[in-house]
Amino acid sequence: MTKAFSDKEKELIRNKLVEKGKELFARYGLRKTSILDLTKAVGIAQGSYYNFFQSKEELYFEIMEQEEQFMKSKLLSTHKLQENLTRQALEAFLTDAFEMIDDSSFIKKLMNGEDYELLVRKLPEERIAKHIETDSDILTPMINMWQKQGVVIDRSSEVIGGLLRAVFTLSLHKKEIGEDMFEDVLKLLIELIAKGIVKEDKS
Repeated sequence: MTKAFSDKEKELIRNKLVEKGKELFARYGLRKTSILDLTKAVGIAQGSYYNFFQSKEELYFEIMEQEEQFMKSKLLSTHKLQENLTRQALEAFLTDAFEMIDDSSFIKKLMNGEDYELLVRKLPEERIAKHIETDSDILTPMINMWQKQGVVIDRSSEVIGGLLRAVFTLSLHKKEIGEDMFEDVLKLLIELIAKGIVKEDKS
C-alpha cells in the first residue's frame, strides 16, 4: 500500500519529479530512464509514482510542455514582433530561439528523434494532436496579422510557420554541415529566410 500524502506534500513531490525528471531525461533520455530512477531521485516508493503520473512518458511530456512554454514566453516578451516586424527583428528572433534550444540539454535530447518517437507511440493521439495544435496557435495568428499588414509574403501561414520551425532543427545536423562552418551556415540561412518572408525592411 502506498503512502498517503497531504496536498502540500503532493505539490512538493510533483514539482520534485518534474525537476529531477528534467535532469535525468536530459542526461539519459526517455528510454534509459526508469520510473525507479525517478522515484529514487525524489525519495519516494516506486508505487507512489502513480499518484502523480500514469507513466514516465506523461512526466516527460509535461516537462517538455513546460520547457517550451518558458521559451515561448521569454522570446515573445523579448521580441515584440507583433508591433514592428522587420527583417532584422525576425533574424534576431530566430537567432535567439535557436540559441535557447541549443542551450537546453533536455530539448536537444528530445530533438534527437528517438525520444519523440517513443512519446508518440506511448501517449494518446489526442494529447499529441492538441500539443501540435497549440504550437501552431502561437505562430499562425502572428503570421496572419503580418500578412494583413502587408509585411509578409502571401503564402500559407502553416508553410511559413513550418519554415520558421525548421531553423530550430538545424542543430541535429551539425556534423553533416560541418561544425567549423555551422555558425556561418545558420546565420546565412536565417538571413535568407527573413529576406524571403518579410517583404520590406522598415528599420
